[in-house]
Amino acid sequence: MSVDQVTAPTEHPAYREFAELVGAVIAPRAVEVDATEVPRSHLDALREIGYFAWSVPQEHGGTRIPAAVKNAADDLLFGADPSTALALTQHGGPVGQILKSTSPQALALLPKLAAGERIGGAGFAQIRQWPHRPSTIARRVPGGYRIDGVVRWLSGWGFVDTAWLGAVDEQNSTYVFGVGDLTAPGVEAVPLRLAAVQGSRTVTLTLRDYLLPDEYVTEVVDIAAWNALDGSVHPNERGKPVGEKDPQLPSIGAIGLARAALIDALTAHPGDPSLIRLREELEHAAITPRPEPQWRAQLDALAVRATAAGLVASGGQGLLTDNIAQVRARAALFLQVRGLSPRVRAARFEQYVN
Repeated sequence: MSVDQVTAPTEHPAYREFAELVGAVIAPRAVEVDATEVPRSHLDALREIGYFAWSVPQEHGGTRIPAAVKNAADDLLFGADPSTALALTQHGGPVGQILKSTSPQALALLPKLAAGERIGGAGFAQIRQWPHRPSTIARRVPGGYRIDGVVRWLSGWGFVDTAWLGAVDEQNSTYVFGVGDLTAPGVEAVPLRLAAVQGSRTVTLTLRDYLLPDEYVTEVVDIAAWNALDGSVHPNERGKPVGEKDPQLPSIGAIGLARAALIDALTAHPGDPSLIRLREELEHAAITPRPEPQWRAQLDALAVRATAAGLVASGGQGLLTDNIAQVRARAALFLQVRGLSPRVRAARFEQYVN
């Protein structure tokens, strides 16, 4: 039997190696990282086991890893160290965009992303607020687009140098997406002070006359058409909608946070029937897809409940700054504001009244 035929993602050799690294290197420093920043040694350790190659197809220098295995690994990382997870699990964002391109220059980035020589991130959420709030604005110029404006949220700053960027071309009523080099001129970063995942190296970027060359423009799409789908489908690390060829997978973060919190809670209070029921509810929801974004909202709400249970299980000790329970509980609140398209926001509101 090949490793790709292993039924349980957690039995895959790549997952096992990843889990060993997380347990030995990353989890023990999670509270420290939450209060400071993801250290370069974490990046180096993940690079050493080939983690960044998982997001890149084999024909472009990557490693063939089933999507379910990568999802399980990223969830494990979220439960162990939410800040490191947020900083580095968006590596596949620009990969998916590049795979939509036929540009040799863009495709040439894939082996470097696979090797971890370049680190991917995402900076396009600001377009969801347009026209109600300012966004990044794209102007067509010879050879590409000039972009001005603010990318409100980019995680992994100091590591991420290759980002999936989005901007609004107001003149043509389109969104412009591409893969940006954050080391190029016209990029200024200001660190954000966050109440959760503070160690994730999250910044606001200001782009001034930033050039996105045609070779790195991956999509120009009608605004109304893109908005109609935003929140109902989401790309996986291969750049195609989940469910197109791979089984539908849950968005990462919620399951990992909830599982980690419930493991600790049940260790402290073994056999508690309420905790057992909550764990059963989580595991059932994890393998029972619903239409997006309702599935995402359901799992994120379970993460809030499970991490709150983790706090209760810890008692007052859980609120101490050196306790992982409060780190996870705050990270679960972060999930509530991640990817807030109108569809996602409505699905979250619905969870609160049901």
